[in-house]
Amino acid sequence: MPLERLFQRQFEKLKWYVEYAYNNSTYYRQMMDEKRMKPNDVRNVEDYYENFPFITKDILIENQLKNPPLGNFLTVDPVQLIKIYVTPGPIFVPFTEQDYDMETDLYANAFYTCGARREDIVDITLTYHWAVAGTVFDDALRKIGCAVIPGGPGQSKMHAEYLKKTKATILCAFPSFANQIVEAAKEMGFDPQKDFSLRLLMITGEVRSEEAKRSLGKIFNADIKEGYGTTELGLIGSECQEGGGFHLNGDVVFETIDPKTGKHLPYGEAGEIVATSFTKRALPVIRYRTGDLVGPLNMERCPCGRTTPRMLRILGRASDIAKVKGMFVVPRQVEDVITKFPELGRYQIIVDHPKTVDILTVMVEIKEKVDLKKMEQLLVKELKEAIKLTAEVKLVNRGTIPENVSILDDRRKA
Repeated sequence: MPLERLFQRQFEKLKWYVEYAYNNSTYYRQMMDEKRMKPNDVRNVEDYYENFPFITKDILIENQLKNPPLGNFLTVDPVQLIKIYVTPGPIFVPFTEQDYDMETDLYANAFYTCGARREDIVDITLTYHWAVAGTVFDDALRKIGCAVIPGGPGQSKMHAEYLKKTKATILCAFPSFANQIVEAAKEMGFDPQKDFSLRLLMITGEVRSEEAKRSLGKIFNADIKEGYGTTELGLIGSECQEGGGFHLNGDVVFETIDPKTGKHLPYGEAGEIVATSFTKRALPVIRYRTGDLVGPLNMERCPCGRTTPRMLRILGRASDIAKVKGMFVVPRQVEDVITKFPELGRYQIIVDHPKTVDILTVMVEIKEKVDLKKMEQLLVKELKEAIKLTAEVKLVNRGTIPENVSILDDRRKA
């Protein structure tokens, strides 16, 4: 679908969704009445970006505490609910049968986009209790026609054993747990490349550098694809077999904002992710601030044929960034540079303002002997390409940076 048509389709759905929330949710009706807004006031997308307030995790938590158990966002009679999941906070996330069916449809589409097919056997290592991931993944993959092993979290040795015995072809896991399975397999005398039949790893839930992601794929000798979403919103994007970023879900209105000011940014620019998903009917979440930071969108048509913009990987949390000389410095971007060099170890970003200008220093531990001057010059160059700022690089001996120290030390706050 051409992008202009897609955006028009999304806006038509958005107008309906705002009206639906106003007519059925006490929260939205009260909030809009207090601001003297009516659904018809959202005449175009600019009205929405300029006037419609954000929803945050804190707002959801506070609302449900004041109006237990589900808050006054709810739009349906509780008798219509079939599932209630819990996300840390806690936030209770309810689903009607229609909600859940739409949710699993979207995830089935995402997994198919990643490469899952009817003939696959899939080991799901995500939790099946309280959180939404395990059961939604399970039902979505069975909609494709896959055979599912509902393994759940933990018991890494059992996962290693059954990956070998069942000849499972796909593993769904957090990256950290996939690494635990590797270690368990080695302890059991297995070679993940020779003894497993995996062709695809579908990962989610943790921020990792591109290098760490590629390394994990090599360990299993499998393609590795990633999905991104939140419990409150559902699926936001997933990678296709061509790579190059997460294809944005067509049923999500996606935008980015300046995380410091909350100002809407031109479509495609880097910033904090804000989204609205039309699949959440029982508990609408309109203009939700995720707190996650993303780089610029890839707007080019994908070789796979899909026209939806592609979101590059998550850079980190909005709370973990600093603005230096007008530019956002994200620890993940710094880490991407440092992990290129095996002789380097822990790092810390220090921002100070001793006189009239911000000073950015990156302190890095060295794990083995290097040419200090040459390495410092190389890091200054690589960092400038990554973060568009010139940083002072200070190489220090291993153990200099305490393990429990914050990665970002913004001394200007003092």
